[in-house]
Amino acid sequence: MLKAYLVDDEIKALQLLQTYIQRIDFLEIVGSTRNPMTAFSYLLENEVDVLFLDINMPIMSGIELFKSLRHPPKVIFTTAYPEFAVEGFDLEALDYLVKPIPFPRFLKACERLLKQQQIISTEANEASNFNDLVYVKSGPTTHKISWRDVLYLEKDENYLIYHLPEKRILSRQTLSNLATIFPKYFCRIHKSYAVSLLHIDQMNRESLQLGKVELPIGRTYRQELLEQIRLFGE
Repeated sequence: MLKAYLVDDEIKALQLLQTYIQRIDFLEIVGSTRNPMTAFSYLLENEVDVLFLDINMPIMSGIELFKSLRHPPKVIFTTAYPEFAVEGFDLEALDYLVKPIPFPRFLKACERLLKQQQIISTEANEASNFNDLVYVKSGPTTHKISWRDVLYLEKDENYLIYHLPEKRILSRQTLSNLATIFPKYFCRIHKSYAVSLLHIDQMNRESLQLGKVELPIGRTYRQELLEQIRLFGE
């Protein structure tokens, strides 16, 4: 669901937008107002995916309101005055709807919003997947693996063992150096172990379990582990 916020000084215009949005299953209204200053205060404190914003309003125009926001959301301008269109698009508005707004035209603007959000999500996922990869050198061989597949890491003197579901990889590395590139779901639990929070099945004060493997939790690492689990769950 994409979060929409509506700003229009005309109550009938607001009601029309609300009626239209109720027909669209990927949009939800998180707020609406006839006062641009109320909108300004709300948008300073809350994130929305799209702002439906009237241009010609008293006190502050929609364009002035939009320019005043430090981190403005996607915006779809609504107005009875077509002459404002050029300035609206100069602000990289997603769309510009001229009143009275027919529903098919409104739906087209919303579909454009959805398509753009899907592209952004896809790009973010691709970047995340790329950052999730790590190349591990083991003797003459270099392995490309995903951090998400690693169950835990084990220190073995001057070497490090990557424990994966189907294999182990021995590499000449140290836990301390590797900790600087851990993804957020990896955590050091002992001077000899770091684990993936994705694969913890259960834990108690002294140890945790990943499948059939039980690993100790060092006293000096316990609080950090609990804090990282809390943050990971948010």
